Amino acid sequence: MPALPRLLRPLLPLAAAALLAACATRPAAPAAAADKPAEAVPAARVAPPDPNLPAFAAVVKDARRIDGPLPLWQREDKVWIELAPAAWGRPFLLSPKFASGIAEAGVLGGLMAHPVSGAGGPQLVEFVRQYQQVRLQARNVYPATAPGSPEARAAAASFASSLLASAPVVSQPQPQSGAVLVEANALFLGDMLGVGMSLQRAFRQPYLLDPRNTTIAAVRNSADATVIETTNHFYAATLAPAAPGGPSLPRYVPDARSLLVGLHYSLAPLPAEPMHARRADPRIGSFTTQSFDVAGELGSSPRQRWINRWRLEKRDPAAALSEPVKPITFWIDRNVPLAWRDTVRDGILEWNKAFERIGFRDAIVVRQQADDADFDTLDAGRASVRWMTSPDPGFAAIGPSQVDPRSGEILDADIGVEALVTRLKRVERTQVLAGTAGAAAAADGPAACSFADEAAAQLAYGLDVLAARDDLPADDPRTRRYVQDYLRNTVMHEVGHALGLRHNFRASRIYTEAQLADPEFTRDHGTTGSVMEYNAINLPRPGAPLGTPFQTTLGPYDYWAIEYAYKPIAAEHEAAELQKIAARSRDPQLAFATDEDNALGLDPEVAVFDLGADPVAFAAKRLEIARDLFRRQETRTLAPDEDYSVLRRSIAFALNDVGRATQLLLRQIGGVRTLRDYPGSGRDPLQPLPAQTQRQALDLLMRDVLGADGLALSPALQRRLAPDYLERGESGTPTDFALPQRLLELQRSVLATLSGDALAGRVLDAAAKVDHPEDAFGLAELYGRLTREVWSELGAGAAIPPARRELQRDHANRLAAALLQPSARADARALLRSQAQTLLVRLDHAKAHPARRDAETRAHLEDSAQTIRLALKARLERAGV
Repeated sequence: MPALPRLLRPLLPLAAAALLAACATRPAAPAAAADKPAEAVPAARVAPPDPNLPAFAAVVKDARRIDGPLPLWQREDKVWIELAPAAWGRPFLLSPKFASGIAEAGVLGGLMAHPVSGAGGPQLVEFVRQYQQVRLQARNVYPATAPGSPEARAAAASFASSLLASAPVVSQPQPQSGAVLVEANALFLGDMLGVGMSLQRAFRQPYLLDPRNTTIAAVRNSADATVIETTNHFYAATLAPAAPGGPSLPRYVPDARSLLVGLHYSLAPLPAEPMHARRADPRIGSFTTQSFDVAGELGSSPRQRWINRWRLEKRDPAAALSEPVKPITFWIDRNVPLAWRDTVRDGILEWNKAFERIGFRDAIVVRQQADDADFDTLDAGRASVRWMTSPDPGFAAIGPSQVDPRSGEILDADIGVEALVTRLKRVERTQVLAGTAGAAAAADGPAACSFADEAAAQLAYGLDVLAARDDLPADDPRTRRYVQDYLRNTVMHEVGHALGLRHNFRASRIYTEAQLADPEFTRDHGTTGSVMEYNAINLPRPGAPLGTPFQTTLGPYDYWAIEYAYKPIAAEHEAAELQKIAARSRDPQLAFATDEDNALGLDPEVAVFDLGADPVAFAAKRLEIARDLFRRQETRTLAPDEDYSVLRRSIAFALNDVGRATQLLLRQIGGVRTLRDYPGSGRDPLQPLPAQTQRQALDLLMRDVLGADGLALSPALQRRLAPDYLERGESGTPTDFALPQRLLELQRSVLATLSGDALAGRVLDAAAKVDHPEDAFGLAELYGRLTREVWSELGAGAAIPPARRELQRDHANRLAAALLQPSARADARALLRSQAQTLLVRLDHAKAHPARRDAETRAHLEDSAQTIRLALKARLERAGV
């Protein structure tokens, strides 16, 4: 599969990050302040009517009027917006989306536009009149002030609004209403979203908007929004040749000079009465909207955070179970294949179980868009699930939402599912998922989500493992059920984001290995505490029965998070009731940690794609599964209609899973549990991991990753790891798999971490938190064990294999580098020097008994000893000397 350009690889995950929160990082002002225009910029400065302007009726003669929040007039390719006096300063949500794209560079049809993707995102906008000029202006809602107050005047001088577009008034006022006309073409046919800049960055080519061939494609109005769709033409007269690390060319258009991009703009009036905002609590993961309390004098921070949630009110407030006044409605787009609509519907409606617990019947409803519907699910206010198709998927699914920045009310959500991930034929799955096999599962920001594509890789690996065991042959009908479970899990996860929930990376710890191995238990309870986890596929050990592979039901945490966000609470009791709900965070089944906890890498319990109460046991199981797959591939017989690339893919997935297990083990060493408890929970918020657990993780790393008898494949199997020759020409896949080099890179990565300053600091700092230092896991133990295991062949007197020599040389070079550029931690510096001295003695002893060693081994020992000796002799500047 062709790889995404290097520049774009971080782009789509980051686009997903910002889209999931939409306006979450855009601070909000309280309703009283945001409902009115800023004091420094009046909504309308009206000059006397210009006698040279034509009459209102003359401009719209023979034009069609389209009623709605902003009345439109259309005559052929000309469109006018009718702006009555009440429209000046009225807040609208401008919701920009890509109606059609170019299948790469983040310009994807069906995707919400956002600044992180290189295009302008949703904004609270207003029409501001400056005499005979109309401005479409993005209002700055960051400062929270009371209109007319001194603080409001100070804020107006500090926080500027932004001009998105402007156009002149083109008519006299309408005699009855006083409304004037402004040309929509002039406002919306510029590059308002900065797509041209995005294309320039992506391809390093001089793409610019071509105004002559940029047109309004469609306009319509509904009770909820005014919609203007445009077709924007971006053109580059000359293109630089594609070069590695330099310019590139769009691959999926007929002529790379010409790019047509469809844009969908919705202008939706914001609710006249902003929803009551509910305060965020760090013990529960919700996306938030922020404001800056300019007038506040109390509190440690002027920033206020409100959770993002849909407006949900009981039709019968007194009833224990009531339908909502307005349910959260998700539309299944007409482009979703028939085969998957029921699975998508079931995944959405699963969340109703959580709302029923807090008194809502049918809080979420699902509707199917008809083939002849006169609306688009991209229209603002229509939450939807859509299918997207890209030759090289940058993500498997995405769950963006957009909010009212005054209150955190979620107003829109569009979940996109990449069509290719549900293909069942094995060769197609190979092509789709091969690009994710080597990807590291990580969280790139407070709202980034790569769950669906990483879970797709887990699905592919699981199917390969089970096929290699003959537990699930490639043509087994149960394969379809696995894919359905994957899709249901993915839809539930993305709907959770669309409901305002963040990731929970601690939820995977609540069930034991025995519970996970029980098919009946996992069918009833799922595999983890939350569908908002990055849940590893639940693979059985070799010979064990198949369980439930994916999380197909809500977990305990999901019910709790929905309760905090959506439970109806009287205003006078809200603060106390929310504290009672959040205080249940000490319950092990409600354990919570999110992206920041994972990214900082200190907490051994907060990781992606782990599973079970004991992370070391989970890593051991996954390493066992990988070794079993390696062994089975040695004797696997391929059918005549298969090619050797299926072996290569399986081994690549296994190596990727080994890498994940290795990273999980590394997190245990020097790990500190970081709990989000408030005082009174009975637990310290920072808890060093027991030394015994750290030793178990280190034992497993030494034995199965850095050990001489760890991962290995026979020469015979390596000769069979051929590429997919049809794909190779497009993707640039090398012919040779270079397995020894991949294993060495994995080992070097582990060695670098175990030898590095960052881990040394973690170990030392964790030990300082232990009441009895003699019980702590220490650096001396870590460094001593590492040196013994890496150089385990020194006492055997035999030849050392090439791969082991490479690893040993890397260790010797790291020791030398540490001596020449000492660690900032004094204990680490002293211990590394001691290890170098001990290793030099062992190397000199091994050189003195060369009887059974070959020439390469003797040269290796001599060179390694010389490296260490010279480093020890080097003169260093020492502090205080």
